[in-house]
Amino acid sequence: MDQQSEAASAAKGASEHHVKVQGRVHVPDGPVARPDITAAVILDPFSELALQYEWRQVLLSPVDWRQQIVDEKPDLIFLESAWKGNRGAWRLAMTGQKGVSQALVDLLEFAKSIGIPTVLWNKEDPPNYDRFIKTARLVDFVFTVDAQKIPDYRRDLGHDRVEVLPFAAQPRIHNPVESGDGRSHGVAFAGSYFNEKHSERRGQMEYILGPARKHGLEIYSRMQNEDERYHFPEKFREHIVGSLPYEEMLAAYTQYKVFLNVNTVTDSPSMCSRRLFELSAAATPVISGPAASVAPFFGADVLVSESEGQTDELLASLVQHEELRARIGLKAHRRVMREHTYGQRVNRVLSVLGIPTKVPDRSVSMVIPTRRPDMMENVISFASSQSLKDKEVVIVLHGFDVNEDNVRGRMREAGLDKVVFVRAKGDVTLGTCMNLGVGASSGRYVAKMDDDNYYGVHYLEDLVNAFHFTDATVVGKWAHYAHLASSGTTLLRFPYAEKRFTKLVQGGTIVTSREDALDIQFEDLPRRVDTTFLEKVAARGGGVYSSDRFNFVSRRSAVTSGHTWTISDSQLLAKKSTLAFFGDPTEHVTV
Repeated sequence: MDQQSEAASAAKGASEHHVKVQGRVHVPDGPVARPDITAAVILDPFSELALQYEWRQVLLSPVDWRQQIVDEKPDLIFLESAWKGNRGAWRLAMTGQKGVSQALVDLLEFAKSIGIPTVLWNKEDPPNYDRFIKTARLVDFVFTVDAQKIPDYRRDLGHDRVEVLPFAAQPRIHNPVESGDGRSHGVAFAGSYFNEKHSERRGQMEYILGPARKHGLEIYSRMQNEDERYHFPEKFREHIVGSLPYEEMLAAYTQYKVFLNVNTVTDSPSMCSRRLFELSAAATPVISGPAASVAPFFGADVLVSESEGQTDELLASLVQHEELRARIGLKAHRRVMREHTYGQRVNRVLSVLGIPTKVPDRSVSMVIPTRRPDMMENVISFASSQSLKDKEVVIVLHGFDVNEDNVRGRMREAGLDKVVFVRAKGDVTLGTCMNLGVGASSGRYVAKMDDDNYYGVHYLEDLVNAFHFTDATVVGKWAHYAHLASSGTTLLRFPYAEKRFTKLVQGGTIVTSREDALDIQFEDLPRRVDTTFLEKVAARGGGVYSSDRFNFVSRRSAVTSGHTWTISDSQLLAKKSTLAFFGDPTEHVTV
């Protein structure tokens, strides 16, 4: 895309043939989260791409800005501290030797005259505070990446309309979706070396990048062949593999086992690199040099090293242990999805400006057909434990009844207030039961769940998150654990099918929109209900996304008559899988 060429242009003469990364991230056209909000913007390429999914975005022109504002009627003017804003159109408009360009001054004055709020987001704080303070004086609201600069702004601007707004991730392009060979490469660093400034950053490079050399370090540097001030020291040069356009760098995020990070600003509680948010959203483990912002944002989910020995130990552990990488990556991804997306940042901006916006609907109805009264305790247990807040339980009583008041009371004690009971005759099929349950549900999404399986605390939260970074019709788990009670064996089935699009997912993990479930319908069949539903999804051109393997166990009781899939444990054990361990699987699979 044109907007990426400036942001991630390849270094002239770099050894591009050494680059190992394959493909590039698909940059979707939409959807736009808030089509009713129009933002007229001046942005750098990274922010332009990240924010275009959050509101209707109009790139202001230094020539036609007045007509654009009149025609588009934006709800706000949003400026980023950009050196070459809007693909170079506003080059040095905020930082020129003569001050703020006249076109920008006139634009901001015109916006104010017709009541459109104006915003500056200074992502260049703290080192470039003085370069953008003149622009800050011209806008109504200032947001900064560095909370420590807020007192300075309030002093210099004479008002308190100043807030912190850190970097974030955009799930539409920063996500864990894998393709091809997955994470087949080792350790990577993407960034520049500064010989004449940022001494603390150079120091971190010594003990973060230095030990990585023996672990297969690969460096992406777009400035290596520019001015000598940006040349890496000799010992690192053999590790430089070239540079990547931005979409290809995003693909690299999910092709390496570990990424490294160093910090230019280390004392700010709110300023850290974009890449930390982006890599964490991609579920990629990161080893970082220390900074005051890392723990507040990421807790223990980004690994911090302060010495060569510590870096070496962390790398040795991560490179050889996929299990460790997967768990750290999932926790970091979940944290970003909860707290650090550009959607959440935009909500903050709109809230400060007093512009109302809708909260995304993440409601889920758990549709649980059961013909076993003795499974009700398990249903109450896994349904009430779900971390996703807006949840509903739809229990389809298949051929039996319960004391509804009693069960509702037990569910209420467990924290479940939205409970629906559906009665189905004993001679109807499982497919009919599912359709009855979906019809009685009210959530945006419906989750087909089995009464005897294990569903971890974050099960639904993680699967619903996937709808925000894929265009899948169905999200579920094809890579999954299966526990055989007769022998205590736990199998890992289809381990290759994690975080990628597949044809199938395990039947007890199907999550789809209520709208699609009502439209597609489950077949009136006693068995193969899940497979036929997924086949119908594929026939309509829909995608099926298989998430990670964690937080779910398909339990096979010793009495196989209770299962719709009538396969013996010995037959299942003979099928291709990995025997993971023996014993209770719940602690192992819960992340």
